[in-house]
Amino acid sequence: MELICIEGAVPGRVVATLTHEARVRHIAMDIANHPAGGWHVALPEGAFGPRCRSVSAAILLEASETYAPESLNA
Repeated sequence: MELICIEGAVPGRVVATLTHEARVRHIAMDIANHPAGGWHVALPEGAFGPRCRSVSAAILLEASETYAPESLNA
């Protein structure tokens, strides 16, 4: 999985473009400042993902959760 670009300003709503399994994918997500420093992704159920030191790490972590099951079922 490779992050190609991030459109939007953080903290806030961004659209991340990445490649995964020879496909280009676009994921919209909300990135927020973590109270202890760093960044995390706001999850749909109102929770937040783990704290990451960089925005790109937070995006890739969330994207891997979204697309990893496809790889496991192949």
